Amino acid sequence: MKQELKKHMEERFMFEFDSDITEDTDLFKAGILDSFGYISLMTHIEEEYGVPLGDEILGNVAVSVSGIVAFVDAARLRAAGSR
Repeated sequence: MKQELKKHMEERFMFEFDSDITEDTDLFKAGILDSFGYISLMTHIEEEYGVPLGDEILGNVAVSVSGIVAFVDAARLRAAGSR
């Protein structure tokens, strides 16, 4: 998932992960994401990974690839546990 997400972000937001922009970089502070880009990214995550984000994501803004992956993994575990 992490590699696909990174590839999607590089293509969508036209940048490359490197030594300056890593999986732990705050993508808002780095100027890569703005509010519209964030909504686009969350829509991609919902559609690609089947994780309904809803209002929960608004209170827990994931701003790095590592944070997003951790959030999606936790949401998947919660969904699996509620079945």
